[in-house]
Amino acid sequence: MLLLRQKVVLTLLLFCFAETVAGQSVVVQSITIEGIKKTKPTIIHRELTFAVGDSLLQADLGPTLERNKNNLLNLALFTEVVVNISEWDTEKNTVDILVSVKESWYIYILPIFDLADRNFNVWWDTYNGSLDRINLGARVDWLNFSGRNDKLKAKIQFGFTPKQEIEYRFPYFNRKQSVGMTTGFLHSVNKEINYATSNNAQEFVRLDEDVIHERWEGRLGLFYRPNIFMKYDFRLAYQHLRVDNRVITDYNPQYFISGDSVQSVFILGMTFEYDDRDVKIFPARGFLASLNVEKIGLGIGGDEDVLTTDIKFEFNIPQGRRLQHRISMLGKYSITRSQPSFVYYKGLGYSTRFVSGYELYVIDGLDVVLGKYQLAYKLLERKVEFGKFMPVPQFKTMPYALYVSLLLETGFAHDPYTGFRNPLADQWLVGGGPAVSILMYNNFFFQFSYATNQRGEWGLYIHSRTSF
Repeated sequence: MLLLRQKVVLTLLLFCFAETVAGQSVVVQSITIEGIKKTKPTIIHRELTFAVGDSLLQADLGPTLERNKNNLLNLALFTEVVVNISEWDTEKNTVDILVSVKESWYIYILPIFDLADRNFNVWWDTYNGSLDRINLGARVDWLNFSGRNDKLKAKIQFGFTPKQEIEYRFPYFNRKQSVGMTTGFLHSVNKEINYATSNNAQEFVRLDEDVIHERWEGRLGLFYRPNIFMKYDFRLAYQHLRVDNRVITDYNPQYFISGDSVQSVFILGMTFEYDDRDVKIFPARGFLASLNVEKIGLGIGGDEDVLTTDIKFEFNIPQGRRLQHRISMLGKYSITRSQPSFVYYKGLGYSTRFVSGYELYVIDGLDVVLGKYQLAYKLLERKVEFGKFMPVPQFKTMPYALYVSLLLETGFAHDPYTGFRNPLADQWLVGGGPAVSILMYNNFFFQFSYATNQRGEWGLYIHSRTSF
């Protein structure tokens, strides 16, 4: 009986001690940043969830430091980040924080070897890897252009789609670093264009060696970022498109809904986003919600009149240290129900809006629903030291992580205008399969999936993206 009482008393004392520690806080006395050569210190301070003088709960110190490390990695400016306590004064209850970073390589001058098709699998399977459908040229991605996390991008492209493009993004021009701007210009021409969709495949036309499509576009964007999780984005673009008159008369009179061979439109857009995911490129935990509204054309005198809205949610839930669940949902609804020009009639199969296993198909439509589930397991997390074999110091150490995943995805596209010749429209699609993913330098992501669909088709599909 005495032993039982002693155990009860000891348990109560330990509980009281834990409660006391959990309620105690420390004050951030200083924040020291080391390793930066070009990046301005204000850029790093902007991403931290604490400042000098703030109080932090001792029980939350570990998760708080990890959260801030991921915030800095999400900038895509650093290959490695460590946020830790350099000194802890237990008498004064103060801590000194050390932020140590390794800056990434910022100037990428790369040759362009790009595919004209929607993805690698369409180019390889549908067009047998034809070299005629390759774009060649050069591009410059200059990250952290002035040390303020600004980006300058330029492209000169030849081949299937000759293109000239320049874009500059400045993340802030006010003292609080909350208001920024993006501006850009694009010009492109094509000798072959997608003029229609039939049997859920893109139909292309080429008229000898004539240029049959030309595009000019100028755009300006403003964004407001009141804190590190919320962002409001406002966009205005002017787009001038011209196609060969034979495309209209002989192939698709509704390529432009007006029936003309030339179209000029203003495009207005607004996006609200809340994003507290830990690592944006391949998150393990956190939540994303976004709402986007876009107006194409003024609807005056036969002009384009398209108003759409889409909403997206993503949930990332860790289970233990290696297992993670990712659930994402997207819905697009066309507020204007009239038929738009073919060039704006997009549903599933474009960019990241696809159902796994259906990468070879496109499903046009006014409205879209897309749901994705991924169960991922982190198999490895290592660093490779290239040493003297790598002349670029920023790339001498390559952190990488390897994941194995199971994908399960479903989608639906409502097509009231061309669904009669596209059998995958207006039906639920289900696909998925196993996948292997690689994350390198915290900025480059590659996924290889072996997926199937309801048609019983299996295929190896390759997807990639970067964090900038």
